Amino acid sequence: MIAGLVCIVCRTDYRSAPDTDAVVVSHHSDKQLLACGGVCARMASGSVTGHDETPLPLAERMHDYEAEH
Repeated sequence: MIAGLVCIVCRTDYRSAPDTDAVVVSHHSDKQLLACGGVCARMASGSVTGHDETPLPLAERMHDYEAEH
């Protein structure tokens, strides 16, 4: 989840659902935490649109995750 590849609420894997509207809802260790837009974002951050911040591109999040593991 910290890698930004999975919704922190419903656990949708953005690698297998790349068209899912992911929004930034928080940060941990200088990394974006993402949730699906709407209900998941509201549950995680109190806002249906999350923070006013653009998530890093999925390819970049995947690259960072693979580099760390």
